[in-house]
Amino acid sequence: MQTELEFHVETKAKQGKGAARKARAAGKTPGVVYGYKMDPVMITFQEKELVKALSTPAARNVFLNLRGEVGELSGARVMVKELQVDPLRRVFLHADFYRLDPTRKIHANVPIRLHGTAQGVKLGGIMQVARRDLAVVCLPGDLPEAIEVDVTALMPGDSIHVGDLEAPKGVTILAPARLAVCVVIAPSGLQEDEAEEGEGEDADAKEPAATE
Repeated sequence: MQTELEFHVETKAKQGKGAARKARAAGKTPGVVYGYKMDPVMITFQEKELVKALSTPAARNVFLNLRGEVGELSGARVMVKELQVDPLRRVFLHADFYRLDPTRKIHANVPIRLHGTAQGVKLGGIMQVARRDLAVVCLPGDLPEAIEVDVTALMPGDSIHVGDLEAPKGVTILAPARLAVCVVIAPSGLQEDEAEEGEGEDADAKEPAATE
């Protein structure tokens, strides 16, 4: 089930850079809420609340339940769509929030969560992760917190691709099936042994047959 938190905001009547500067001077961060068939609404919020929300396992996919003096937006569920961050001070300058409609599909990047220790890693191999998240489309109620991948059966040289994954119910993964998710790199000793075995087989194959 997707993480949902209460998020306190206030509507902001004035727009423009001047109003945004005043909001920041008062310790608040400006933002906007938009969505399907609604006019954008300017808001302000406490940065620390958003930092706390983004620190959950859901990260950018956390659902925020709006609270405060925001009229018709009170109780609305939103997601963070875009964040502007000051490159020097590392504080939020502005945030865009998308109002969720339970009947309309959304696009999101969902993290990949690997489970277990691969057999190939126990033999000395190295787990190499090629993708840490995947683009998906689904209804808000079907958005998973993560895509779970069991890697325990992987041996040296084995890999998992997007086409091998079982998407959660109601979720469509948008990445190509051939895209690698993870691979177990064989230990160097095993690679050398396999190479020597291959050379030996080649030598046997080239040895002329005995004649009478």
